[in-house]
Amino acid sequence: MDFSKEDLELIEKIRVYRTDKKLIETLSLENHTLKEKNKEIQEALVPLKKEFLDRDKLISQINDLKLEIKGLKKELTEFKGKYKFVVTTSDSVSTVYSEIRKNLSGAKKEVLVCSPWITYLVNEFEGFPPGITLKIITNFRKEDVERGITDVDKLRALQELGAKIRYNNNLHAKMVFIDGEIAIISSANLTKRGLSVNYEAGAVIKDQAKVTEAVEFFNSVWDESETLTSELIRNYAQVTK
Repeated sequence: MDFSKEDLELIEKIRVYRTDKKLIETLSLENHTLKEKNKEIQEALVPLKKEFLDRDKLISQINDLKLEIKGLKKELTEFKGKYKFVVTTSDSVSTVYSEIRKNLSGAKKEVLVCSPWITYLVNEFEGFPPGITLKIITNFRKEDVERGITDVDKLRALQELGAKIRYNNNLHAKMVFIDGEIAIISSANLTKRGLSVNYEAGAVIKDQAKVTEAVEFFNSVWDESETLTSELIRNYAQVTK
């Protein structure tokens, strides 16, 4: 059977159509399969993405903790430099006394002293550079003078050194301040027993905020105390003769 040219062209078109249709169907099926696979992959990636996000969050938290630890170490180092525990014992060198002496030797502007009794630490105030202010608060009772607990000669010597002295018979605090930068606060009176015999304890403080706070307390006690005049010392000294 002979086909005309037109018939042959039509047959070819049908063949091409069928081939293209089959190809389209195959591609459509493959595309659908790929979409399903992609969906499965996306679903599988969800927990992985969350895991990576959690990991990044954890790493961030670890880095924050490292910075915090670094800051705490720095604060601890600074803290150690700002606070020092000091003691007096009967069988060792008095670190309270040595700290007072050492820091007094470096005074440049002002020394504030607060002690109910002062009978031992006097020579340490000699030789201060000109212009240093020395303010002292102490007790001053007739019975203490009579019993020798208060040494009027020491107080007179301090006045001759230019010290401004006030007394407050409710005083119990023992503090020494140097230039508003260092505070030595302890249980020790400035007596031989307090600085070399008794068991005493305290601290050297160089934290500026805490020193300022303690100086403010000293000033409040100073304002509430009475001036210890040379005449009063002389009158009490005559009682002991």
